[in-house]
Amino acid sequence: MSEARGQGKGSGGAGEGRRLGRRLAEWVSVAVSAALILGLVVFLVVAGLTGPEGSMVPEARALPDRAERHGDVWVLPVRVKNQGRQMLSDLGVELLYTPPGAPQPERVEATIDYLGKRSEQEVYFYVPVDPRGMSVEARALHFQVK
Repeated sequence: MSEARGQGKGSGGAGEGRRLGRRLAEWVSVAVSAALILGLVVFLVVAGLTGPEGSMVPEARALPDRAERHGDVWVLPVRVKNQGRQMLSDLGVELLYTPPGAPQPERVEATIDYLGKRSEQEVYFYVPVDPRGMSVEARALHFQVK
């Protein structure tokens, strides 16, 4: 019986070595998995912040149906949207309108000092006649990315 105990002790030492090896392999596996997951998270965050949608041209749209008469002039709203992921400053907006009987369109311009990321703002232009009966076009001219 003492021989059986002696053999048990000897094989127990080898078993502990195997367990230690397994523990080390598990820790290495956990570390590699954590590094891969962390790398993927960092990649997705960076791609989300600097993707192609980070800087988009703002959209300007005239709203002639919402125009209102005030005395001798009409006030025409223009909605400007920044769908990009960066703030814009010094945003120039141009309004082209062709009064009835005019050979060429009239041009007026306004500047928006600041337009936040993924936001919109309305600017208002004075026009001499009802804009609902004429050709009206708005567009962004220039801007700076902040």
